[in-house]
Amino acid sequence: MLALGLASLSGLYGQNPKPANASPSAPPEGAWITKTFDVKYIDPEEVRKVFSSQSYVMEANRELKVLTAHGSPAFLKEVEDTIKRLDIAPPAPGDTEITVYLLAGAAQAPTGKALPAELSALAKELPSKLADMQMFRVRVGQSGETTSAPLEGATGVSLTRMRVDSTAVNPGPKGDILSVNGLKVWINIPADPNATPSAPKTPKNDPDVTADIDVAPNEAVVVAKVGVDKPLAVVVRVGVVK
Repeated sequence: MLALGLASLSGLYGQNPKPANASPSAPPEGAWITKTFDVKYIDPEEVRKVFSSQSYVMEANRELKVLTAHGSPAFLKEVEDTIKRLDIAPPAPGDTEITVYLLAGAAQAPTGKALPAELSALAKELPSKLADMQMFRVRVGQSGETTSAPLEGATGVSLTRMRVDSTAVNPGPKGDILSVNGLKVWINIPADPNATPSAPKTPKNDPDVTADIDVAPNEAVVVAKVGVDKPLAVVVRVGVVK
């Protein structure tokens, strides 16, 4: 009886029971499984929409930047490959190159030069000389500033400070439009040497010109005319440097 009992137990449990620490078997082919994907740059909801025509279940969490998919192994591999293809860092924003021209008559720009070629279209509108020109670059979406002190003993007007709060590149149906927000320009106007001496001038805090402009790349536009008896003109030209 004892021998029969042992034989029965052996047949019940098998001769080679599975170890407790054995690896779980792979899911049957075609079985649905769940997998979560991390995304860095692309909106997980946009990835979900790519597969919206299929019957698999997908959940996008924009706050955590994750996409959870329920489906067959083949489908999850397709999702993984799609994320690898789409989830790439966007190109770095370029720089906007801002050139400010100060135009004036001969009396205020005794050493002025003829207008450069890029301002030739404005020659009839502004029969002036180029008194000063300053250029600076600003990263798209950021602020920027440049300053320059007038030369000692200079008798002509000059640009002393320029600043922008931000710039942007806006695609349009006919090409990009460049926006310059919060442009501020400071101008140095030397005192008349024949005038009665007065107290020393203190640095100006307020700009002489303030403007927001939208222009086509490399288009020169007049943003301000300053003065009455001896008018000055401020012209701005904006380009993009990749």
